Amino acid sequence: MTITLLDLYNATATQEWAMYDNDAISDEELEDSLILALNKAILDIYASYDFSFRERTHLILTIPRMDVYDMPSGIIKRNKIGKHLVKYNSSILRFIEDPSELTPKTGTPEGFYIQNNKIVLYPIPIEKGLVTIDYMTLTIGENAQGEELYSLKKSSDRLSVPAYLEELMKEAIITRTMLNTIASESDENYSAYLKQADRAYKLLVKYSKGVGQDKKVLL
Repeated sequence: MTITLLDLYNATATQEWAMYDNDAISDEELEDSLILALNKAILDIYASYDFSFRERTHLILTIPRMDVYDMPSGIIKRNKIGKHLVKYNSSILRFIEDPSELTPKTGTPEGFYIQNNKIVLYPIPIEKGLVTIDYMTLTIGENAQGEELYSLKKSSDRLSVPAYLEELMKEAIITRTMLNTIASESDENYSAYLKQADRAYKLLVKYSKGVGQDKKVLL
């Protein structure tokens, strides 16, 4: 099964106290307010935990005497001691805090810094090499053409989630959406959806860690 915006929309609209038609079949029948609520719930969930399915590796083949390259669309990961996971030919590059003090130099890259959303290598490479950047993607899915998306807009847009987590992710999104659409915390329905959303999220995090991994998530 693939989770599309249409799936999420109709499933959310069938919930108790939802005030939307639950038989939408095309983009024209989708109400903007519910689409916004669904995307907010998705972004809240994706940003709250480093889910392994969001991990990516960006590859750069360096060109001699060229030091500026495109960054991946995400957040660079760090290892256990806080070093950014940016490597040149398998060697970790140091992050340069203040590049203003650098003097022009060529050689084998030993460090890097970020400038205008570009990664700059230092020293400037004098030969071809491979830079790998481990990062957490900010995209949440893709459209029918396979293009990555930062939000779901069309009925056929789909989330990028492993098959074994799809049902858990769907439940977490639906309950979080319902929680966000209830105007007041004093509403009698709020506490019920709060419990459902909390449990659904904890189950999602628990099983996203994989079989045999640490599962210290309270339910």
